Amino acid sequence: MRALSVTTLLFCIAISSSGVLAAPQEVPVDGRFDIGGRFIRLSCKGAGGPTVVIDAGMGTAPVEDTGWRAIAAQVEPVVRVYLYDRAGLGQSDPAAPGPRSSLDAAHDLHAGLSAAGVKGPYLLVGHSVGGLHAQVFAAQYPADTAGLVLVSTTHPDQFSNWLALLPASAPDEEPAVTEARSFLTSMQTDPSKNEERLDMHASAVEAHRLTSLGKKPVIVLTHSPRFRMVPGLSEPIAVRLEDATQRMQRQFLSLSTNARQNVAERAGHGLPHEAPAFVVDGILQGVAAVRGHSPRR
Repeated sequence: MRALSVTTLLFCIAISSSGVLAAPQEVPVDGRFDIGGRFIRLSCKGAGGPTVVIDAGMGTAPVEDTGWRAIAAQVEPVVRVYLYDRAGLGQSDPAAPGPRSSLDAAHDLHAGLSAAGVKGPYLLVGHSVGGLHAQVFAAQYPADTAGLVLVSTTHPDQFSNWLALLPASAPDEEPAVTEARSFLTSMQTDPSKNEERLDMHASAVEAHRLTSLGKKPVIVLTHSPRFRMVPGLSEPIAVRLEDATQRMQRQFLSLSTNARQNVAERAGHGLPHEAPAFVVDGILQGVAAVRGHSPRR
């Protein structure tokens, strides 16, 4: 049984990969939706296709997050936008005990959208680990994926590449290097070390199944090269890791023949809160690319 707070009539232009337009339909747009004994929170603003679905970074519930709500408010005059809270975040019920992977998150999102009567294909907007989930969703549900907007997104090889770039362990090494090595190792091997119990290794394997979206748009929004993803390291090591991070961000461009990258001038990994206008522009670029024309300014 669905627990809904708002039901409204939206005239939705659901643009499929073949360019066929769906008929207007009445859809539930705000509430908790049953995905098989658990409820997932979805909230919608705006109207028009393609349907944009936002999945945030680790531990963030977009429905209640002021940054993401403000971004949705800027996008809703153009297109329908869904904010999605993963299991255990915001008003979404927790999942069963034990580790989870990006595939679990993708299944939850797909089931939630289906329960809410929201038809695809969807333009998936994913920040940080939410972007990792979006890659897995696209691999698992290609027909329901219109495109991707990857916001300072976790690359499947990110943690392993960072580990490989750290200097060999030494008794007199910088404490920051020891801490970084311990953190990166535990993130790959121990899901209990992050608040969502996410198995990063399994999720990386799942994300690698996405090899191409063909001509479907991919918008890569990358934080500034001046940012340091691993704080406290000496500058030579920090620069080495950031250079690798920027290369991994560029690798996302290979996912589509219709891909572009925007790099923030100063903002760091927290793009939705540090540079919301930058994120809004990227989402609208993705919408315009799905619709097949340039955004109006």
